[in-house]
Formats: sequence, structure tokens, C-alpha cells
Amino acid sequence: MRWLPLVGILAGCAELGVVSDGTSISVGKPSHGYLIDGVRLPDRGEGFITREVWRARGNRFGTDELIDLVTGVARRMAAHVHDVKLVVADLSGKGGGERVQFHRSHQSGRDVDLLYYMLDAKGQPLEPDAMHVFNAAARATDGTGITVDVPRTWMLVKELITAPEAPVQWVFMYAPIAGRLIAYAEKIGEPEALVARAKKTLKQPGDSARHDDHLHVRVYCSPADKAYGCVDFGPMELLAERQAEPSPVDELRNALTTSAPASVPGRATDPVAARPAPSAASSAASAASAAIIAPQSLGRVLRTGTDRMYLRSWR
Repeated sequence: MRWLPLVGILAGCAELGVVSDGTSISVGKPSHGYLIDGVRLPDRGEGFITREVWRARGNRFGTDELIDLVTGVARRMAAHVHDVKLVVADLSGKGGGERVQFHRSHQSGRDVDLLYYMLDAKGQPLEPDAMHVFNAAARATDGTGITVDVPRTWMLVKELITAPEAPVQWVFMYAPIAGRLIAYAEKIGEPEALVARAKKTLKQPGDSARHDDHLHVRVYCSPADKAYGCVDFGPMELLAERQAEPSPVDELRNALTTSAPASVPGRATDPVAARPAPSAASSAASAASAAIIAPQSLGRVLRTGTDRMYLRSWR
């Protein structure tokens, strides 16, 4: 591990603490790369589960950002979906690298396979223990009567493409199913900008399986990982859009600098409410204090670069 900072120095882009603090590094392209200090996704957690078929393969590792994304999205889905969990299939191997038995990509810790939310033959929610191939009508081809649960799968896609943990570059998916999700989103009146982002993100690959039995999610390289050779392949438009959005840290700072409400005549003045609005300097200090108090929430947001800052040692 000691040689990695030297590599960064030779490349003219060393970053103190990236290796020594134990956080992950994604190197190379998803189809030709490897993973250093990858994080293992738990076999189960709030809102998600992994079946034995994928546990046995050992492809349970990803970057800090990818693991944060999966666990964060699953947790938020659990607030709306109470009867089934999100089923997580393969990520990358412990050190990444080629896993030709199962995947062409999944080499650099930035890819994860998720199963569609499903309904059984009676139209009831189903938590699958295996992948099912779906046709253009979103119905399983194995005669089980299982179908894709379009509303919940759209909710999943919506969470993925707006998640604060990491910017998603692609959600690979069978085109007819993606079309159904987009049609549903438009039907329920989702914002045009959100639907437009989904159209850019949902893609059926032209050089691999058509992903008619699962979703394949890929995140962009983190800014810190790019310094160590992480390579994004494909359009960067979505990343630019995400970087232009206000971050959770910006929102916290704005909340802390909001002026206190004016006192009502005839009522005793609240000494706390009567205090003057904080200065910019004190607001920055307050934001820093809040980050120290809640490192598990703000620290991860900062480390993933949503505020163009890196506190990668906060785990």
C-alpha cells in the first residue's frame, strides 16, 4: 500500500490521506480496472438483502461511494416499500479485476446489479430469490406470471438518479422496460427535468446483455479517485448537471443563516429568537460544527464530492 502515494506524486497529483486513511480507490475503467481497499456490502441491511447465489460468488465489494449509494437508496426505499426488500446481486470482487465468468465490467468497484421490483401472478409484491427474464411487456418469459412492478421500479430509478451519495452515470436496462418506466413517470406528473435525466441515464447496452433480468447501475469516478487513475467512459453531461446542483451542505448553510422571526408586539421577546442573524464567518463555523457532530451523515456527503470537498477519512 505504501507505493500508491508515490505513484500519485510521480503523476503530479498526490493527495494526502487517500490511501493511509483506508478509504477506497477505483482505478481504470469499469471493464479494465481494479479496486483498492474496497468496502464489502453487508449481506442484508435496512431495505435490502442479498441471496445466497450472489453471496457465494464473492462479488460483494465496491467503492465507498457505491456502498453509500446502495445502502442510502435502500434505506429511503424502505420508507415507502414495507413488504419487500431491494435485492442486490453482484458488485465487484475484493480487488476488482476481471470476473469473466460473470461480467465483462464490474472491475473497478463502481458497478452494482439490482433486481427489478416484481409482482407475482396475482399482482402481489414479490421479493425474488433469482433473476427472471422479462419480455417487452415486462412479463417473465418462464411462465410464472411474474411481472415488473413498474411504479416501485420507477421509484427506485428516481432515488438512484437523484441520490446525494454518488452521481449515477448509467442505469443499464432493457429498453422496453425503460420505456414503461418513463411512460409511468410522465403519467403521474413527474417533473420534466427529472424525466429528462431518466431518459439520459436509462440505457440498453449495445455491446453486452440487454439487461432484461436486472438493472445495472454505474457511478462516476469520484474526484479523488480520478487522481489515482479512475477513468469514466462515456458522456459526462449528467455529472456536470449533478455538480451544478445545490449540495446538502449548501442547504444546511442556508438554513443556519436564516434570520430569526420578528417578535410579535405585546409578547415577551424570546432572547434566543431576538439574537441577530449570524455572520458569514459564524455560519461557516456553525456548519463545520454540525459536520463534526454528525460525521456519519455530513461526512459521507462531503467525502463523495457533492460539495466539491473531500473528507475521505470520515467513515
